[in-house]
Amino acid sequence: MVIALILCGIIARVGYLQTKEADSLRSAGADQWTRSYTLPAQRGTMFDRHGNELAMSVPAASISINPKLIVDGAVVVNDLDNLLELSDEKRADLLDEIARKDRGFVYVARQIDANIGQFIRDLGHAGVNVDDESRREMPGGDTGRSVLGRTNIDGEGIAGLEKQYEDVLAGTSGSMTREVDPKQRTIAGSESIAQAPVDGDDLVLTLDRSIQFSTEQVLLAQLERIGAKGGTVIALDTPTGEVLGMASVRRDDDTGGYAVTNGNFAAVDAYEPGSVAKVITVAGALDAGAVTPDTAFTVPWRKQYADDLLKDSHEHPDLYLTVSDILTESSNIGTIMVQQALGRFEHHEYMTDFGLGEKTALDFPGESDGILKAPDELWGSERVTVSYGQGVSSTSLQLAAAVNVIANGGIYVAPKLVRAVVGPDGTQTPAPDAPSRRVVSEQAANQTAAMMQRVVCEGTATRAQVDNLPIAGKTGTAFKAAPNGTYYNEQGQRIYYASFVGFFPADDPQVTVLVSVDEPPAGTNDRFGGTAAAPVFAALVPTLIHELGIQPAPGSTGC
Repeated sequence: MVIALILCGIIARVGYLQTKEADSLRSAGADQWTRSYTLPAQRGTMFDRHGNELAMSVPAASISINPKLIVDGAVVVNDLDNLLELSDEKRADLLDEIARKDRGFVYVARQIDANIGQFIRDLGHAGVNVDDESRREMPGGDTGRSVLGRTNIDGEGIAGLEKQYEDVLAGTSGSMTREVDPKQRTIAGSESIAQAPVDGDDLVLTLDRSIQFSTEQVLLAQLERIGAKGGTVIALDTPTGEVLGMASVRRDDDTGGYAVTNGNFAAVDAYEPGSVAKVITVAGALDAGAVTPDTAFTVPWRKQYADDLLKDSHEHPDLYLTVSDILTESSNIGTIMVQQALGRFEHHEYMTDFGLGEKTALDFPGESDGILKAPDELWGSERVTVSYGQGVSSTSLQLAAAVNVIANGGIYVAPKLVRAVVGPDGTQTPAPDAPSRRVVSEQAANQTAAMMQRVVCEGTATRAQVDNLPIAGKTGTAFKAAPNGTYYNEQGQRIYYASFVGFFPADDPQVTVLVSVDEPPAGTNDRFGGTAAAPVFAALVPTLIHELGIQPAPGSTGC
């Protein structure tokens, strides 16, 4: 009787497990011999304007171990070391993890060569896992690194365009399952894709890889020659605002060497632009009708404004200077007189219209607004020094776009870095045109451009000249604010920021270039915009002409 009751109980239990508990038991059983894996999406490629790869993902592998499943740790670690060249510290850590067996997952290496990953997979060691992933590479080495940015070890954008366009480039990961044997080795043919990954979109940038390389190399050479702290170069397509090249270079204070930076200082660093800003003052006054190119002022070499005695760059007798002369000679006092003829409130409105005091539409990660105080927040001499670029700060990107207004016939066009987005199926979606607006009249822009030609031919920017090519430009030599709140370093020396902005051909502008040199050596002739920055422009122009196929107008000549 007892035996019969036990048998009935067993039969009832079996029936219950086969019905009510069937799904959970099947699931538990499947968990013992199936594994789920993420299928990473292929990150989109970034191309230059001609289809050359600037940043791309290549197949790679990650290696991990499950110490609980490894039998002979010395053999496994030795095999891994032979293929991965592990450090002594890494070998010791892995042997310790295997001996303790208190963790089920330990990374050995990430983003290794995919072929090496396959060799390790073929060894068939229990407890050694090889997973496919990708590694971000730049085929051109450091070319464009400042702008392109970088990804972290997990392939996520953390700087530059990689970060800004993370949602576009990343794609959507998928998933798959596969069966494993008791030693956790994959059973061939058991893979099943649960959800296919969707690859990221590609970006076609406005950059030209050859131009980008040249901007970096020319800048590197000049900084090494004069011993400056760093510098930036921006080359814009004048009518569209497309960025053809944007370089940032800095000196490593530990080694003394120079290199292309990870950070895009052309967009994130703001500085006082100095005399380059005189272009805005003059163009605004011309547009408003406050002056003409021939309006003349009696200009002393120094004059008292509020509590400060402001000066020109050198001592001179009182001079009778036209507005054109003032810009050509880069007179600070003369520029103040032009601003006063315009009115400082109107001057502030023009500076705003030229794009100072706010980020550009590029909205690059970390981009600075610069500093443009409201007129009623300026005090003392600061009310007039803004006319020649002191007491206001801008990024190189803002300043290049501002002066491009003059090259572009008075129309501001925002900088642009992306030309198109290309989907996984090859469908190309052009990016919208950059925002634009009229800032000054075409006449005012042309008059200012003519003055800027004088600056290159007979003024402070003669080293920007290129044979048989008309060039318009303006130099800037600004004092740089130090952390101590002055314009002097700890040794009592002035700190400088030297710039040159130019466009060509001056009679039909197609390219606008801004060169900025951070902390050229004080006490030398290389501290000025005309000596530190203008030669970089002149050295870059031949590459721009060649790559863009620029042909000066018939009969066009240089100075």
